[in-house]
Amino acid sequence: MNYTAMTALKKMSATIREHAFPFDPDFPQLELASDPARILEIFRRHLKPVAGKRLEILECVPVRFRCRQSSSRCVLQFALGVMDQYTGQRHHSWVTLVRYAEPGLTEETWVELNSTNPRRQIPEALLTFEPLGFIRELGMLVEVYPYDPRLPTLPVALGGPSPGLRRKLLARFGAGDWRIEDQTIEPMRYRTELGGVLRYTLRAREAASGRTQTQRFYAKVYRGDRGEQTWKLLRYLCGNPVTTRNKFSVAQPIDYSRERQCLVLAEAPGRSLQDVFLSGEDSEMAARHVARAVAAFNQSDIPGPRVHTPEDQIKYLTKTMALLRWVCPDSVELLDEIAAAVRAGLKTVPVASIHWDLKTDHVFLDDDRVIFIDVDTVAAGDPVRDPAHLLAHIVCRIGLPAMPFEKARAAGRAFVEEYFASVPADWQTRLPVQYAAAVVETAAGIFKRQEPRWREQVTAAIAEARRTLEEGFK
Repeated sequence: MNYTAMTALKKMSATIREHAFPFDPDFPQLELASDPARILEIFRRHLKPVAGKRLEILECVPVRFRCRQSSSRCVLQFALGVMDQYTGQRHHSWVTLVRYAEPGLTEETWVELNSTNPRRQIPEALLTFEPLGFIRELGMLVEVYPYDPRLPTLPVALGGPSPGLRRKLLARFGAGDWRIEDQTIEPMRYRTELGGVLRYTLRAREAASGRTQTQRFYAKVYRGDRGEQTWKLLRYLCGNPVTTRNKFSVAQPIDYSRERQCLVLAEAPGRSLQDVFLSGEDSEMAARHVARAVAAFNQSDIPGPRVHTPEDQIKYLTKTMALLRWVCPDSVELLDEIAAAVRAGLKTVPVASIHWDLKTDHVFLDDDRVIFIDVDTVAAGDPVRDPAHLLAHIVCRIGLPAMPFEKARAAGRAFVEEYFASVPADWQTRLPVQYAAAVVETAAGIFKRQEPRWREQVTAAIAEARRTLEEGFK
C-alpha cells in the first residue's frame, strides 16, 4: 500500500465512526481503541521513534479487527501515515494492538516478548518506531511492522531476495547476461500474525546488448507450512495442463524458501476482475468469461489437502453469526432465521475442487485467459461454495464502491447464468443456501475491515441473505 492509497483510506475513514463501536464487556477498551481520531493521539504520545529518527504520525486508519472471534483476546490492526521530519518523505506503516481478556496476561506477554530483544530481529534500515511496547491507558500490547512474533521471517524477506533467488528471478528475463541495475521492495499487504505480501521490482540490463527490462514479482510470507503446500499445488497445476483443461491458469511459482517461509511468484498477467468492473467496461461479458473458468476449476481434478464438510461450514457460520449478533443487535431475529434456514439447507454432496476464497481481486483476465491467484485455500467441498462466494462479493460490491448497484447485480446475474450453464443442472438448487451463507460471511468481513458505513452495509447484506432464501437469487 503506497502513500496515495493511505491517503485514500484516510478520506474514507471519516465515515467509519458514524455509529458507535459495539460494546464488549470482556474488552471495554475497544470503543476507545477503535476511534481513529483518539487512537491517533494515543499513538502520537506512545510510539517512540528509534534513535536517530524524527517521525511524525499524520494519519491513522483502521485496517482489520479480529474481535469476538475468540473470547481470549482481540487484535486491532491500523495503517499509519508517517512523515520523516528530516527528509519530508512520507510512507506508511502498520501498527497492531493486542489485548488478552485474562487479567494481567497482556502485560505478561509484553514482558516475555520484550525479553527476546525484538529490535535485534529487524535490520536497522527497516526500523521506524520501537517495534514492541505496552500502552497502559489501553492495557494493550502494541506491535509495529515488520515486527510480528508469529511471522518471524517477515523482516528477512523485506531485506530483499537472497543470492539464489536473484539468480532465479534474473532467469525470467530471458537469454543473456542479465544484471540487476535497480531493485525496490514494497509492502503490499499485511495481516497481523497471518501473512504478508511484498512486491519486488527489478530493473535489469543485459550486458552484451545493453537492453533493459523491468519485471515485478510477489513474495508471500506465511505462518507455518501453508506456503510450501501452495508451492507444491502451483507447480502441479502449471505442470499438468490437462488438469486445468486449458480453461484457466494460476500465478507462476518461482521459488519457495522453507527457511524464510516465503513463496515467490511471477506477476499475474492482465487485470483483476475488480479493475475490469471499475473501468466501466462490459462487466457482464467479463463475468461470463470468469464464470466459465470457475466452472472448469470446480470440475477439475485438483488435489486439495483439506475437505470442507457441511459440519465445518455450519461451525464457521455459527462463529460468524455470533459476531454479527454483537455487531448488529437489531438484526438478531433475522440472523436467527437465516442461520436456521442455512443449517437445514446444507447437505452432504459429492465434493469437488474449490478455491474457497474467490474474490474479484483474486481473478485476473488477460485477453482470453483467466488466471486464479491466492490459491492458498484450495480444498475439496461443495463446488457451489465458489460461485456463491464470488457472487456475494460482486453483489455486495466488496472493493467496488464506485460500481453502481444495478450494474453489479446485472454482472452477478450474468455470472450465475453462465456458470450454471456449464455445470450439472442439479448444482443450481444449492445456490440460494450457499449464497446466503456467503453473504453472511461477507457481512462479517465488512465489519472486520471496518469499511466506511460498515453498519449500513452489514444490515443490507443480512437483508440480501434473507431475501435470497425466500425468493432465490434474482
